[in-house]
Amino acid sequence: MNNLKKALVLGLAVAACTLALPRTAKAVEPIDLNTYLMENTVTSENPQTGAISRSLEIDRSLVNEHKIQGYMSYTLASGRTIKMYIGEHAPLRAYITVVALPNGVEDTYAFLEEQGWIELADANGEMIFVLEPQDGVWGTPEEEASYLFDTIAENIGNNAFGLRQSTAGGIVTRGSFDVEDGTRVSVFTGHSTNYYVGYGEGCAVLESWTSNNPKYVAAQAFIGGESVGEEILQKNAATTYNGFNTGSYYPGMDELTFRMDLLKLMMDGAISSKDFLTNADIAVPTLFAGYAADDVSVAYWKGVNDCVEEAEDGVYHQAADSDAWQTDYNNTLAAEMGSAYGISEVVVKEEAEMAAADIRAFVSQYTRYTTPSAYSNALGMRTDYYPVAKAARTAAESGEAIQTIAYASVEGDEKEAEIRALESAPLTVSLLDYTAGNVYDLVLAFNDYDEDGVKDPREVILYVPEKAKEYGEKGAPIVMVYPGMTQAACTFFDCTMWWHMANMDGCVIAIIGEYTASNPASLIYGSNEDSANMTRATIQILDKVVSEKEGVKMDLTRVYGSGHSLGSRLSQTLTHTTESGYYAAVGSTSFTNTDFSGENGMPSMVSIGQADLNFILTEPWVEDAATGNSTYNWVKNCLAYNGVTLEFEDNVKESFLATCLAWTEEGRYHSYCWADADNADVPVVQFNRTIAREHNSMPIEARFAWEFVKHYSLKDGSRWYSPSAFAEEGDEVHIIQSAADIH
Repeated sequence: MNNLKKALVLGLAVAACTLALPRTAKAVEPIDLNTYLMENTVTSENPQTGAISRSLEIDRSLVNEHKIQGYMSYTLASGRTIKMYIGEHAPLRAYITVVALPNGVEDTYAFLEEQGWIELADANGEMIFVLEPQDGVWGTPEEEASYLFDTIAENIGNNAFGLRQSTAGGIVTRGSFDVEDGTRVSVFTGHSTNYYVGYGEGCAVLESWTSNNPKYVAAQAFIGGESVGEEILQKNAATTYNGFNTGSYYPGMDELTFRMDLLKLMMDGAISSKDFLTNADIAVPTLFAGYAADDVSVAYWKGVNDCVEEAEDGVYHQAADSDAWQTDYNNTLAAEMGSAYGISEVVVKEEAEMAAADIRAFVSQYTRYTTPSAYSNALGMRTDYYPVAKAARTAAESGEAIQTIAYASVEGDEKEAEIRALESAPLTVSLLDYTAGNVYDLVLAFNDYDEDGVKDPREVILYVPEKAKEYGEKGAPIVMVYPGMTQAACTFFDCTMWWHMANMDGCVIAIIGEYTASNPASLIYGSNEDSANMTRATIQILDKVVSEKEGVKMDLTRVYGSGHSLGSRLSQTLTHTTESGYYAAVGSTSFTNTDFSGENGMPSMVSIGQADLNFILTEPWVEDAATGNSTYNWVKNCLAYNGVTLEFEDNVKESFLATCLAWTEEGRYHSYCWADADNADVPVVQFNRTIAREHNSMPIEARFAWEFVKHYSLKDGSRWYSPSAFAEEGDEVHIIQSAADIH
C-alpha cells in the first residue's frame, strides 16, 4: 500500500488526491462526492467550444484500476441519495452489484457490512451501488420511476417503437456524476451489465426495472420480498424490439427490411420465430429467497428463461432446446462441456434471508456483454480468476521489476520490458463446476507514458489450457486478442469465451490490456508502435517465462491476431504493416484497416454486423468512395496484399460472387472467401456478415476467427496452410511467398 493510501485509511487529512477511503468496521462516514469532486478534480477548456470539463488526475502507478476506492455517497438534484462502494483493486470495467435496500435501514454501510457485501467487494475487486428509499420507505414502482431513471437507467439503444425516447442513462450506466458547476466527472466504469439484488420492499421496485431492462441484467436476486405484480410484469413483457437502434453507432434496419430478415432466418432454420423479440424473450438468471414456488414473479421468470417444469433441489433449469437468442451459443458450449441443460436458471429458496456470499455465488456464475440491440446481446458463463488479478495488482504496487525481458522493438533497437507481477491459478467455471488450465495476470512495464523516468504498468491476461501440453515439441499456437476501446482485458476474457476455444484446441490466449491515456476512468490503446512493442514483449514473456512455468512450448510460427472494434482496427493494422512477420493470420470483428504496407502478405478475415459502424456497412461488392474503411476497400486491398488479382464488376453482386472460392448466405452468418493465387482450393481472405447484429462482440464470432486463423503458419519466411490445422503430418500447402522473414 502506498503512503497516501495508508494515510487515508488512518483517517489523516489529505488535500488533493484521495485514492482510498475508510474501511473500518463500524460508524463509517462516506465521502461526499458532491463536494469531493469539486475540490479534487482538474478542469480543462475545449479550445473550440470553450466548454469546461472536469476529471480526476491520472495515477500512472495504478494497474487498470479505479482511482477512488472505498465508501461514497452522492445526493442527486432531486435530493435523493445513493451510496457506492468500490472494492480494493477494483479494475476499470469491474462487475457492479446494484443493491436495493429494504425499508427501515438507518445505516447503509452497516447493512452492507453485516450482509457481507463490503468484504466481498474487496475480495473480488467489485463494486456495490446502493439504491436507498426516501426517508427509509419505498414508494410504488410508479413513484420510484424517476429515481430509478436517475440512478440505473440504461443508455437507450432500441426505442421499441417509440416507447423509449431518452438516451441520458443513469449514474450506474455512465459512471459519472454531475457537480454544482454544471460539469460532469467520470469516476468509474462498470462491466457493461450488472447484477441486481433486492431486499424486502426494495424487491418490487427493483423488479419493475429489471423486467423492463433485461438486456442489462447479468443475473438478479430477490431476497425476502414480494412480486411487483402481474400487471407490471405483463406490461413490461410486451415491450418489443425492432431492428432500429438509437443512441448507438448506426440506426439499423427499418421495420419492413428487418421483418423480411427475420422471416428468412426462420425459413433457413436459424431461429424459431419471425416475430420481433420482447422483454419476455430475454433470459435472465434469477434467484428468489422466501418466495412461494407458485408466486407470480417466479412463474414469470421461469417463462422468460424457458425453464423445465420440474425443479431439481429448487433449481428450474433452462431447457437445452431453448430458442432464446441470448443463450444460443453458450448453451452449445455448455452441451460441449457436458451439461444437459441451458445455462440460465431460476432458483427458489424457502428461507427469506441469505448471506451476501450465497447471493453472489449465484449471480457471479454469469456474465453478459451488453449491446443496444436485443438481437446481439449474449448471456454467458463467467470464469473465476479475480484473486489472480488482485494478487498481481498488489504485487505491482511496489513498482519493482521481478524480471526483465529483452525484445526487438518496432523502432529497430533492443529494449527491455519489466515484469512487475506474474500471478496464476487454475481457471474455474463455477456454473458447471469446471476447471481447466491456468490463467495468468501479467503486469509489465515497457513505456514511460508521463515521461517521468519510470516505466508505467500495463496488464495482460494470459490463459494456458491443459490441452496446450498435447502439442509437445511442435508447440502451442498463440492468439493475441485486442479488446475494443474502453474494454478492459478482464471484460473481454469473460465475454468472448476465448478460454473455451483454448480448452477445445489447446491454443494459448493473451488478452492485451489498454491504459488510461487522458482520463483515469477510461481505457484506450497507445500508438500503433506502442501496441506493437507491448505485443512483442508479451510474446517474449510467453516464450521465455510462461513456457517454462507451464512446461508448454510456444509455437512462434503460429501467432495469430484478433480483436473487436478499435481492437480489430489495431490487430488488422499491425498484422498488415510492421508485424506482418510476427503473425501467421488475423481474424477480427467490427473494424477494418486501411494500411497494407507490410512485406509478408497476411491471411485475413473480418466479421461485420448488419448494423455495425456506419463506415463499414456497405456490402463488399458496393464501391464506396466516401470512406477508405469500407468493406469493399478492405476486400480489394486484402486480395491485392495477398497477391490475388481478382476483378469483379463494381456494384454487381453476381460478378462479386463469381470470384469467391466459396460463399454462403443461409442462416444468420453469411460468409465469402477467396483462394490463394497459386492454390485454387486454399482460402486466404474471408469476409463475414452477421445478420441482426449491431456493433457488438459476440462469442460465436470469436470462434469463427479461430476456425479461420488456426490453419496458417509463418516459418522460414513463408506462409503455409494446413487443412487439418497442423494436426496431420504432410498436409501443409505453401502459400503467399513472403519477401523476408523479419523475426
